[in-house]
Amino acid sequence: MINLKNKNLIILILLIVCVALAGGLVYSQFGQKIGKDTINIEEVEDLILTYINESLLQGQLKASLVGEIEEEAGLYKFQIEVAGQKILSFLTKDGKIFFPEGFYLEEEPIVQNPDSEESQSSSENTIAPEELTEFIACLKEADFVIYGANWCGWTEKLVEMLGGFDMVKPIYVECTEEEELCSEKGVQGFPTILIKGKQYQGERTFENFSAATGCEAPLGAESPSGENPGGGGCQ
Repeated sequence: MINLKNKNLIILILLIVCVALAGGLVYSQFGQKIGKDTINIEEVEDLILTYINESLLQGQLKASLVGEIEEEAGLYKFQIEVAGQKILSFLTKDGKIFFPEGFYLEEEPIVQNPDSEESQSSSENTIAPEELTEFIACLKEADFVIYGANWCGWTEKLVEMLGGFDMVKPIYVECTEEEELCSEKGVQGFPTILIKGKQYQGERTFENFSAATGCEAPLGAESPSGENPGGGGCQ
């Protein structure tokens, strides 16, 4: 029995189970039992819902038909709704072939653009590597040092904000490798930031790092949301 974890699996299940042949066709056992050339439009709802609910969803969810059943292009056309998901579907008039999803070949296909508005917005906010390099170099001159541990999520979050472990090498000390040095500096949690030997207690943002060191923040720099304002970390 299929365990449905979320409603977005419903379309996939219908496609996998119902669309087993090339071209997306499958013969319905219920349709084969009818034994006549054409079924009436009044029979479509009972035929389809019995097949989906009993054979596919097996009582875990319930499908229903939305709106009117229509005749189009020699087929019966209707919408199936399961857990709020609507699927435009078709059935041949002999009741034998069920199309759990239909495509109009005369219409322009909708192509999913991988460069969504969200990803475009994200790319627009990406800091140029050369600007990050200049910022890190300035932090080094200001004696800004991060003492971190690579197993700590807070360390990873801070390092990723600053461009990654390779980028922060000039200002980063890995305490799992430099235990004695970190102990000498009084590091008790990760990440710990020292500026001229004094522990930095502010928010971990480009703006605050800039204010604390005098280094100009990179153009377009945006610190990720959810930063701990007290500089929390791993013990």
